[in-house]
Amino acid sequence: MKQLLKPVGLILMLLSAGMLHAQTPFWTQTFTGGIPAGWTSVDGSNQNVTWKYCANNAPGCTPLFGGIESFKASTASTGYVYVNSDAAQQLPQNHVPRLTSTAIDCSGKSTVFVQFQSHIGTYLATPDASAVLRVSTNLSSWTTFKAFQGLTEQNEFSANPHFSTIDISSVAANQATVYLQWQWTANYEYMWNLDDVSVFDANPTPDNDLVITDFLFPAASVAQPASQIATDTFPFFAFLSNVGTKTQNNILLKASVTTDTDELIFADSLLIPSLAPGVADSVFELPNRFVPNLPVGAYKVKYEVRSDAVDGRPADNQAVNDFYSTQDIFSKEDTPEFATGPADPGDWYIANLYQMSPANQDQYIADQVQFSFFSPDTTALPVRDVEASIYLFRVNDDVPANFVGFDREALFSNSLELVGYGIFEAPDTAQNFDLQTVTLLDDETQLPGVLLNAGARYVAAVGYVGNSNLALHSFNDDVLMTYRISTLTFGEDTDGTDRWFLGGFGPENNAVVRMTIALSTTTDEKPLAASVMQILPNPVFNTLNLGVTFEQPTDATITIADMSGRVIQVDERKGLATERLSYPVSKLASGTYLARIATKEGSLTKKFVIQK
Repeated sequence: MKQLLKPVGLILMLLSAGMLHAQTPFWTQTFTGGIPAGWTSVDGSNQNVTWKYCANNAPGCTPLFGGIESFKASTASTGYVYVNSDAAQQLPQNHVPRLTSTAIDCSGKSTVFVQFQSHIGTYLATPDASAVLRVSTNLSSWTTFKAFQGLTEQNEFSANPHFSTIDISSVAANQATVYLQWQWTANYEYMWNLDDVSVFDANPTPDNDLVITDFLFPAASVAQPASQIATDTFPFFAFLSNVGTKTQNNILLKASVTTDTDELIFADSLLIPSLAPGVADSVFELPNRFVPNLPVGAYKVKYEVRSDAVDGRPADNQAVNDFYSTQDIFSKEDTPEFATGPADPGDWYIANLYQMSPANQDQYIADQVQFSFFSPDTTALPVRDVEASIYLFRVNDDVPANFVGFDREALFSNSLELVGYGIFEAPDTAQNFDLQTVTLLDDETQLPGVLLNAGARYVAAVGYVGNSNLALHSFNDDVLMTYRISTLTFGEDTDGTDRWFLGGFGPENNAVVRMTIALSTTTDEKPLAASVMQILPNPVFNTLNLGVTFEQPTDATITIADMSGRVIQVDERKGLATERLSYPVSKLASGTYLARIATKEGSLTKKFVIQK
């Protein structure tokens, strides 16, 4: 199994056949029950890599290593055909699987269009160049049409499903015998799934078809501690395309933030007068921004688009991503899904970029790094033998947000300051994709916990060296981090020199490298006067009431934490004077907790007891 680089498309809902187009096909094939009689499946390279039948979307039909999602064609559950290039592994030459239909009668059809649904994944080949539809009237001479026009990147997966609509009139119009052939010239790629083939005597493209082709995931990370997320202001923009045949008028683009149970927190919208047919990837920015001063919990970002007309394919009019306000974790993902590594062997590092809030008045440490890996060859590298080097770097303040001028030429870059480290040796009980935890040690004191600076950026890195460089790292591709520095890699460039790569393995591949933080101390190094904060009453039952008194308006951070310093809730206030602050604590277990108020002048921490 080679390393997997797996992009993600927009979230799609299944469409009924009636929603796909306004035209009625005069010929269809859904592969229910198998490859039809009379069809042929051969490998033009004579290496026995052929199209096969998959019943009921069964596991094992296509590579499921590390989370390639099942095929989502309209009738995939009743069977489809596929090529599993990955299972063939590296061959002496390219395989050329060909699936050829029986004759289709196109007599009297002056226009002929073919439409089919696919899901293709490539590694080194590009779908645009390697996967084609061929058409013939005599099985000897063939005309080639691109099946995935525009998918020109390596390591690319199409949307699932991808709709191909191809005008084959130049070959098939008014012909009594027309043969269709799907051909894939490639080697050790992933898979090509195919289903729901239809032939029309008119263009089946819907009149009305708006698409959200791309959008900004506004959060800097999928998960951020509640103490740090409030200053990560969310902008919103999306790319729209009109792939229908008619102009769309009065287009409403909407962005919203909700709880995981769809309770609305924020919404903004933009009215676009019109969008002509053929307009592709036009960007629209919404006018307002959202400040995510959110308690610990799960949330959603949603984009929606609609116009005056009923959309022919409404599934791609919406895109949704999850994000989280956590107690103590920075993360670019919510679970390991698959694994990948460099195409060429060699020592390498994977890292994530995280930023502390510049507004929080309290002091934090980074105490742990969590990560996940996969050993593709348990003979050469048993899972229990994997070792890793953990580093925590602070990004120099003179490095701009877009990292222009960043020194890429060494692991210990001039643009980075090493502030912490850890050592990992897999336990005997380690399993692939387990979440591993490593304690961070301060680079100067060698003691657990690395002091973090407000507003500073940090790079948490995991390195695989020596025999452990055979290990693959875990990733998740649910969120597209296209418009920011997020996951980075360090390893061998094409010229043989080791360098930092600021784009990682692509914006859709988010590394499982998490950083956990805690209050640096549960005592007050510069204590404020005891009268600054009173707990009223103590013990506490359902609500924690704090009486706060300052002689003059003061910016402060109020933190509720457990006795170990793990943050439960954070509230940043500006201009506090004499106020009563209330916080619900009914969901917390009985026990002793900390209430802390921090300012530039110092902090005050008091214990309180929750009784149930």
